[in-house]
Amino acid sequence: MWAPLSIVSYPDEVSLVRRTLCLVGLLGASLIASAADAGVSSLTSAPVTVYSAKWCSACRTLQSGLAERKIAFAVVDVDDNAAAFARARATANVGNAIPLTSVVRTSDTVWIVGAAVDAVDRAQRGE
Repeated sequence: MWAPLSIVSYPDEVSLVRRTLCLVGLLGASLIASAADAGVSSLTSAPVTVYSAKWCSACRTLQSGLAERKIAFAVVDVDDNAAAFARARATANVGNAIPLTSVVRTSDTVWIVGAAVDAVDRAQRGE
């Protein structure tokens, strides 16, 4: 599912980073990586955690899609909690792209980059 691309202007010095992160999420790049130890990967107690930002339209698209499918999830704002995002990125072995979603399962953790609601749904169901 592709989200419409919108051009947003940010006045601060991190505008290029924000636009790059949001563009990666808008394009729906899916990257799935399994972590051997589920306990290490999750930074919240929820089985599905979305690392996102208020300014990211792909993040809002993902959250809406998860809510429509009635998939419970926790949200970690990457601007408000940079340390948690850094830890998640290191655990998932990915760059700065958002949304970044962790799905903690019985035997592993699946990491998904992008607004891939279907991938989160499949991972959450154990597929």
